[in-house]
Amino acid sequence: MYAPIPSECLALIDKGLQFDPIYGPELSNHLPMALVALARCGASPLQLQHFYQTYTAQLQPIRRENPMQETVPELGMRDSFTVFYPQFRQQIAAQGVVSVLQQWLPVLLPGLASSAFHGLIRLSYAVETGEPNEIAVSLAYWASEYQALGELHFTDQYQAETQLEQAYEAFRDYAFQPGIIVDRVNEVVHQSAYRSIAAVPDDLTEADIARLTIGAYLASNDFTLLHGVTGFDALLQLMPFLPDRRLALAYYWQAYVAAFCSTQNRPFPNQSQPNDIEPDWVGWFSKVATLSDDHSIKLTYSCSRLYQTFQFNDYLSAIQMRLATHEE
Repeated sequence: MYAPIPSECLALIDKGLQFDPIYGPELSNHLPMALVALARCGASPLQLQHFYQTYTAQLQPIRRENPMQETVPELGMRDSFTVFYPQFRQQIAAQGVVSVLQQWLPVLLPGLASSAFHGLIRLSYAVETGEPNEIAVSLAYWASEYQALGELHFTDQYQAETQLEQAYEAFRDYAFQPGIIVDRVNEVVHQSAYRSIAAVPDDLTEADIARLTIGAYLASNDFTLLHGVTGFDALLQLMPFLPDRRLALAYYWQAYVAAFCSTQNRPFPNQSQPNDIEPDWVGWFSKVATLSDDHSIKLTYSCSRLYQTFQFNDYLSAIQMRLATHEE
């Protein structure tokens, strides 16, 4: 179903390491992620090159280490990126990718919401390539943008669906200060209304997360909730390197609920969308290969993978809905 990642794609990702993980008004650089998704959907070398040339016009040069900077980096300190990056490169060279991931993922997991899930997402794509430098820059990006949401708690007082209903009611009329996703999530976690519904349900399952996250996205077509879907896919790809699957899911759900509360459109997925459709992987992937919209590219790829795991037709509906926005 998926094409292998060709050498041309890996060369472009390596070339793209000249660009910073952040550009513009604190936006995430999606270049390596979109290139991998395009390649796996069968994009040709020419299409990959076209995407690279178009996308990189907006990017900024990667930050360089300041000789006067402290040599001990701190989680959540953006200036520490230039220290984290060479340190992760050295650790991977000395210990190997698997060892470094097993050491650092439990450290980073409480900050899973970092940069609107993009630290997590970029790392999952990097691991898919197997490229050490891309893995190092992804770890450095996540570590330097680290955003923890508070201590993790569990409860038997509600299930995940009820929790989202309560989140919907708690923030239905809330007016956020101007800002991007990260700013709104940070605002949410400081509200007493969030703290009262932040505990993770004891009986939370992967299937619950899959059903509710894709349902919320379909009900809203919300940009924040799109990242909830792609972030869940990313987490599942990194599960082999995590020692405690339940804990990983709990941290993801903690972050997702905060993101759900922060959305501009606060939908509640009270029913599934019409889903009597058949997958058209050849047609959809062919369409994706022509796109310049990095979020549509990544959402299609993530939904295709999640569909293989959960067989929820809502993933097919989400692909169809997103690609319909690109019809001529």
